[in-house]
Order: sequence, then structure tokens, then C-alpha cells
Amino acid sequence: MLSATEKPWKSPTILYLARRLQSISQGEKIAVLDMGCGDGTVIEFLFDYGYDLYGYDFPKRQASLQKRLEPYFGQEFEKHIRFMKNERVIPFDENSFDVIYANQVFEHVQFLESMISECSRVLKPGGILLANFPLATDPIEVHLKIPFAHWLPPGNLRTRYLYLFYLLGLRPKPKGVLPIERAIDHDRYLKNQTYYRFMNEIQGVGGFYFEKVALETNFFVRAKLDMMSISSKVTDRLLSSLINKINQPLIDYICTNFINAAFYFENPKK
Repeated sequence: MLSATEKPWKSPTILYLARRLQSISQGEKIAVLDMGCGDGTVIEFLFDYGYDLYGYDFPKRQASLQKRLEPYFGQEFEKHIRFMKNERVIPFDENSFDVIYANQVFEHVQFLESMISECSRVLKPGGILLANFPLATDPIEVHLKIPFAHWLPPGNLRTRYLYLFYLLGLRPKPKGVLPIERAIDHDRYLKNQTYYRFMNEIQGVGGFYFEKVALETNFFVRAKLDMMSISSKVTDRLLSSLINKINQPLIDYICTNFINAAFYFENPKK
């Protein structure tokens, strides 16, 4: 198993994904798709391990992805990194990949069933989808870091609630931006770009398109604790040691429902 010290992993999530791909691939060269590859950081970290890597994202990411990943893919950049024209369609052919991973993508997916169906389409028989993301039960909105913000309805109530955090300096805002402007902007962001789901919806839709749907938050938790155990911060190391003494299923349950869930979908129904 890959160690927390093998690379300067940027986050526990990247270590988690690297370990899972290592376990799934068993040394074979597998085709792997980064769903919503963002700035290409995860692909960059995985490049040394011999996978056939692909990714896609919105066209607005093209310049930054090209700058970061073209040195790795060269003239085949456009074959490996693509840009969606339709958010309901993955821009690759069916039966293309052994594994898809979605790193905190599904809370931004408006059409959940369409995207899980698309993952099933582009995966090979027996293929695997790894997806980690916060559920609707998470009390802290993961992007704004504001408690309960995503539980409130959009509009005046939520805007006023967000406004208090920026007015009191409880959350940062850009210099020159008024607290109310920040609140309005983030209320709009939550309304238009976040779609939090409950466990039963994920399991229900996933079970329709895949033979197996399982939680694997324990792998994510292990990566997080391993990175904390080698942190330069004494508090991180002490907390890791303390958490390791707590009942593991309890820690996995808390993380799944209140921090970040990790799902494993296997063998798409063709």
C-alpha cells in the first residue's frame, strides 16, 4: 500500500485515490477517467504509476489544464483531456474505461441519474466508479465552510444568514467587497452550483445502473489519519493517535454522514 510519505500528497483524497487505483489495478495498465478533473492536480500526481489517464471538465478550464498537463501528454493532450459540451454527457465512447473517479464532483451534478448512467455507459464491463463527496446530512457546507448554509432555502433568509458571517468577520471576503455583496454572491452559488443528496438517493440510482454499490469511507478515513500522523503539527499527530483508538465503524459512520462519503460502484448493467 502506498505510504503517506511516498509523495508530498496535496490532500488525503489524492492519497486515497492513489491507493484504491493501486489495489484495483494489481499492477496492470488500466484506463482511468478523472470525472471533472478541475485543474489536473490528481492526474499529475497519478502520472508516475503507469495508468492510461484521461480527464474532462468544463471548457473554461481548458487554458489551465493545457498549461499543466500538456507537458505530460504532449501531442495526445486532446485525446486524453476533453471538454464537455453538454453537462449530461461524458465526452468519451462507451466501454472506454476500467475505472472512473469523481473527486467531490457529485455535489455539483444537477442531473444525477444522467451522470451515473453516463458513467455506466463509458465504463467497460466489470468497471468501477469511485466517488467521494459530502452528503446533504453534512452540517458544514463544505465550500463556504458555514454551518447549515445549504440547509436553508435560497433567497432572503439564507442571504441574511450568510451576511452575518461576513459582517462579523467569521468568514473571509475579498477586500473592497461588501458583506451583503458576498452573501448575495454565495447564495447564488449554492442555488446554481450545489445539489446535495441523501444516502438513499445515491444508493437507489446507483443500484439501478450498477450491480454493486457500497460505502468505502473507511479507505478515505485511513488516508486522512495516515497524513495527520506525519503532519508537522503536533495537534494533528495527537488527534490522529486519539482517533485511531476509537471504534472504527463509528468513525466511518461519522465521516460518511457528516464530513465526506466515499462510494464504490462496480460492474455497470449493460
